Formats: sequence, structure tokens, C-alpha cells
Amino acid sequence: MLVDFLYSHPAWEIGLLVIGILTGLSLLGLQIFNRFVDVHLRHKDTETVGLTYAIVAVVYAVLLAFIVVDVFETFSRSDEIATAEANKLSNLMLDSAGLPPQMATAVRSDINQYIDLVIKSEWPSQRAGKLDNAVFEPGWTVLARLDAELARFEPATLGQNVNKGEMLHGMNELIKARRSRILAAGEHLPGVVWQILLAAGAIAIGYTYLFGAHNPRIHMAITGFIAATIALVFVLIITLDYPFRGEVSVGDEAFIGVRTTASAVLDAAPDH
Repeated sequence: MLVDFLYSHPAWEIGLLVIGILTGLSLLGLQIFNRFVDVHLRHKDTETVGLTYAIVAVVYAVLLAFIVVDVFETFSRSDEIATAEANKLSNLMLDSAGLPPQMATAVRSDINQYIDLVIKSEWPSQRAGKLDNAVFEPGWTVLARLDAELARFEPATLGQNVNKGEMLHGMNELIKARRSRILAAGEHLPGVVWQILLAAGAIAIGYTYLFGAHNPRIHMAITGFIAATIALVFVLIITLDYPFRGEVSVGDEAFIGVRTTASAVLDAAPDH
């Protein structure tokens, strides 16, 4: 599958491949076009072609800019979603200090197990594009157990009662954040958008064939540079399209830091 191929190789390799293919096809098309349409016939209309090409280029540039901004915002939002989930875990870890020792140990054990599942199982699966329910079931099982433990807990003091309420609210927020992260892992541009980008790109590049350049090498250079520029933007879109997939993707650093940071704070607490 094309998507699996694109995200299973380093970004620089995909970049060279996309640029090479698009530029090569563009130059090949120019050579074929020159054989069927005499360049001397195009000299007279070069000025008109240049004026109209400016309109085509602007329209396509706006389209590309809109898509790039949308993809970049989706990538940034996905990073915020992952960070928010990690922050909810950190809050639960710290709030466990207000629970009885045995209960606090059980809660921290579940949180640590959940972090291990996210880092060692879910994140590699996300990067590989494996988003089956089976990948996320163990994590949901741990959260269900943790939520049940907190719900069954009978507070002995007013402080513990308040703390229980806060932790249950935190669990609800954690579940929402997790669900948002799983949904974000599958977000990408619809196929129709890629079809429009490719079709419009072909028109923008093909329009350069209409120029009646006196020097064929200059004509090829112009066409090649335009094709390479469009290809570079395509590479950027491909790189950011799946926020949690491939070499350039949202990292799990926020989850790795939860355990270290929370443990340091808990160890420094007066009652430890």
C-alpha cells in the first residue's frame, strides 16, 4: 500500500523520491509536448501565457497554502492532545498522595502500567499505522480498573472525600483525552483533496509548456524548478499528514516525563 510505503521510510528518502518522480514526469511531458507543438508557434503568445499563468499560479499557491496550514494545525493540535493526556496522568499520580498508602500504591501501579502500555505498545503501533481496537484494548482495561478502584473507595475523612471527587473528575478528563488521541491518530487528508492537489499541480506545471522560450534548456529549467517546488510542498504535506505516524510524528516524551516528574515530587513531599 502506498501510504504504508511512504511512512515506513525516512523523510529524506521520500522527499528525494517525490521530487525526482514529479520533476522527471514534468520534464518528460515537456519533451513530448515540444514534439507535437512547434515552439515557434508559441513565441507570439508567450506574453499572454505569462499573464494568465500568474492567475493559475496564484490560485494554486493559495490552495497549497490552505492545505499546508490545515495540516500543520492538525499536527500541532495532535501534539497538544497527547500532552493533555499526559498531564491528566500526572495530576492523578500527584493526587494519589491524598489517598491511604495501600490505595495510593495501587493507583500508582495502575498509572505506571498504563504509561508502559502507551509507550511500549500503543506509540509504536500508531507510528506504524496499526490502529486496530486490539492495540488499545489493554490500555482501556487498565483505565477501567483504575476508575473502578476509585469509585469503590470509601473515604475516611473529608479531605479524602474531596480528593476522591477530584480524581474521579480527572479520570473522566483522562478518558476524554485518550479518546481524542486515538481519533487524532487516524486523522489525515481525504483522498479527494489529494486528487485535487495532483490535478491542479498537473495543470500548473502543464501550463509552463505553453511558453515559447527561445532556449529549450531555459524552458526545461523553469519547468523543472516549478515542479520541484511543488514536490517539496507535497513532501511537507505528506510528512505532517498523519500526526502520529512515520518518522516525523508526535512523540511520547510527555508520557515518559510523567513518571519521572511525579515520582520526584512525591519523593520530596513531607510525608515521604
